[in-house]
Amino acid sequence: MQANTSLPSPKYICPHCKKASRLPQPIPESGLYQLTCVYCKEKVVLRFDNFQFQVDRVIPAKVDSVPRRETEFSHRIPVDTNPKKPFFERKVIGEPMKTLGKKEQPRKPRWFQLGFEDKSSPSRIKKNVRKMSNSSLLRYLFLTTSIALFFFILVFAYFIAGVYEMRKEVPGLLAELTKNVPTKILDRNGSVVSEIFQKRTSTLRLQDYSEEMVSILLNIEDQKFFYHSGIDYSAILRAMVKNIINLSYKQGASTITQQLARIIIDDRRKSISRKIREAQLAFALEATLSKEQILETYMNHVYLGHGAFGFGEGIKFYFHKNPQELSREEIILLASLPSAPNKYSPLKNPEDSYRRVRAILSMFRNRGIFPGLQKEKFIAIYHQFSTRSPNETVFGVRQDIAPYVTEHIRGILSSLEGDKNIYESGGYVVETTLDRNMQEMIGPLVSSYLSRSVKSGKIQRKLIRKLPDSPEEKAIKQLFNDMLVANELFWEADFDENEKENGIQAAVVGIEPTTGDILFLHGGQEFNSKNQFNRAIQMRRQTGSSIKAVLYASAIDSGVIQAGTKILDAPLYYRGGGGKEWSPDNLGGTYDGEISLRTALIKSKNTAAVQVAEKLGYNGIEKYFTKFFFPDPGEKKSRFRGDLSLALGTLEISPLEMASAFSSFMNQGTVRSPHLIKKITNARGVVIFQLNDLDEFKLKLPSERQVIRPDTAEVMNSLLKDSGRASGVRNGGYTGEVVGKTGTTNDYKDAWFVGARPELSLAVWIGYDNPKYGMGGAGLGGAVAAPLWGEIVQNIDKNQLVIRKSFPPPIHSKLFRICPISGKEAGPTCPHPISELYLSDYPPTGICTEDHKLPNLENRDLMKNLF
Repeated sequence: MQANTSLPSPKYICPHCKKASRLPQPIPESGLYQLTCVYCKEKVVLRFDNFQFQVDRVIPAKVDSVPRRETEFSHRIPVDTNPKKPFFERKVIGEPMKTLGKKEQPRKPRWFQLGFEDKSSPSRIKKNVRKMSNSSLLRYLFLTTSIALFFFILVFAYFIAGVYEMRKEVPGLLAELTKNVPTKILDRNGSVVSEIFQKRTSTLRLQDYSEEMVSILLNIEDQKFFYHSGIDYSAILRAMVKNIINLSYKQGASTITQQLARIIIDDRRKSISRKIREAQLAFALEATLSKEQILETYMNHVYLGHGAFGFGEGIKFYFHKNPQELSREEIILLASLPSAPNKYSPLKNPEDSYRRVRAILSMFRNRGIFPGLQKEKFIAIYHQFSTRSPNETVFGVRQDIAPYVTEHIRGILSSLEGDKNIYESGGYVVETTLDRNMQEMIGPLVSSYLSRSVKSGKIQRKLIRKLPDSPEEKAIKQLFNDMLVANELFWEADFDENEKENGIQAAVVGIEPTTGDILFLHGGQEFNSKNQFNRAIQMRRQTGSSIKAVLYASAIDSGVIQAGTKILDAPLYYRGGGGKEWSPDNLGGTYDGEISLRTALIKSKNTAAVQVAEKLGYNGIEKYFTKFFFPDPGEKKSRFRGDLSLALGTLEISPLEMASAFSSFMNQGTVRSPHLIKKITNARGVVIFQLNDLDEFKLKLPSERQVIRPDTAEVMNSLLKDSGRASGVRNGGYTGEVVGKTGTTNDYKDAWFVGARPELSLAVWIGYDNPKYGMGGAGLGGAVAAPLWGEIVQNIDKNQLVIRKSFPPPIHSKLFRICPISGKEAGPTCPHPISELYLSDYPPTGICTEDHKLPNLENRDLMKNLF
């Protein structure tokens, strides 16, 4: 290359990248220089001679992290830098360079020998294309992975945020789950007496189930329940593989926590959003509840078919047992239901059910668990199911041994909760004073007794009169209308003899005298949709002679009569104001002349009762009836009326009030207010009602009141024992002592027997709802009501349902020997004196001084001759 100063400065063309780089300025005349390509970093050593250069050798490049400037050299060879010499005359300071001849060719650099100049060959092009393709693929994969990772993080963050949000909702969701949980009515010992529900859901605790049952369930539904955090990923993978292999859905992978989440959400749509929400709730449940709480909630709410929600209800429906009584085979059959309760129902689809059971048994054999299961036992179970209807539901086996009690409590709950739907809120626990064993016995016994009495002709339906409704009849009819059953329960307006009307009814209520606890209660012949009126507490009827016990107790307590008082049993005639006349008659129209107070009670003499009422006077009657029945002024004003007919039981009193009144004789003259409900707790465990918080029966009574003196109660016990013994209770099989009194109203419309023992005060009423019908001439209290009383108490004693207590000896009253003829304290000449109890401050009026040796015509014969 010839130097030419007029030409542009020569440039170095890189043989590798074919790009130009500037030579150092000024150009050296001779010497060796190292030059680095600013583009590809290829290093070469240039040999200058007479301002001309050629490549001496190539140095392999090492790429720097920071590119160098165009004029930068990694190593500079010293040159002559005299500025007066032209560039081409400057020499390299160092060893002189050999002149290249024409024949001597420069040695090819290494990069040329390696084929740099052949890079345009086809193989080289393919290699470059391959490199570019791999680079593009890597960039594509990196970009795709980055985007996918971004969206995964976004979705994951959204999911986790949903889990945290769901955790806040868990308490509310669990509260919603308790809706429609049955309200349980418990007896005094905690046993279930009755339930109120629209949807039957179990409420058992986890410890109520056997360990074997829990183990079998977990082995079927979720073997790793206690190890996963809500979702079993290995189970999901296993299910996916199996379903892909079979090209159909063969196996699920939902954990028990996920199943509970599905139950809570209660959304059957097949959507991604529902699945996500279920998974979020599953994690939230695991973070909020313990494993035991999750399992308990699941076992109480999983659907098992035929309307049974939860294993507690399923056990009762399918096997009629308690959880601890189930066999292993029964447990397996029950645990096979959650996955598809309708498909695997042993009642609806026994073949599918048995196929499912065999699959479970095969799984157990493979795992080596629960050996010794017998095929014959499963066959026996399915045979039992074959006798039942496939359409049977839990509503057909509603546990309710006290339906009239249930209706009473339903009304109380509604009044306490206002507008709240007690079925929807559900989950109430009502603790009562009932004795379950007694209550369970009463209903069937009453129904059987009434059926036998009608069939035998002891009770006959007799139309009394065809007259306009009396005030009493109008009041009863209005009460039935208020109960919303009048159209089906009651009679037509004309009351002809062929009208349809409820059959004979009974009301029974038993009270513990010392506490006021209601031990059992039954309000009709048999509870059904057309017979829901609770006659034991809602009905008020005339009491007949049963009220005489209250009347005599009032008179003795006031001191106007004593146990030895003699009364003349003779016809009475009263002329009232306005020309009205009244003459009380004895039953049967017989009169016995002068008789003792004890005999008057035993024979239930109306004339004697009216005379006792006269002695007590209007003020006395009002005073004591106020104590016994109407301590509230409002109740007294609306229900009490002051006339002598009260002595014959013309006031309308409920069976509950009569049983409560008689309890005073067993409790030293004190009456404890009758009550049935001790406490009500809602589903959240909050007590919404406690004893004495509410006037349960709207009687407006204090919790306790003294109605007569303790010594008066002892005197009445003595008198009423003979009355009870002669009442007819022995016709019902009862042979023990009882303080009691029968009652029969006009035209045999009402038959009563109220009797008491130290541990029980029991009132029985029998009659027709329509007071225009009587029970015929045999419908007496002693013939109809007393035998039912005797049959009830005899069964209570036979089955030892109550601890019998002996009548305590009198400690407040005083015992005197009385002349049976004069009624005074017996003298030395009195024949066959009798013993009677007197109040401590009202002893007998003097000692008998009559000469009883003279012949006397018996009073009874005298009265027969006179009347």
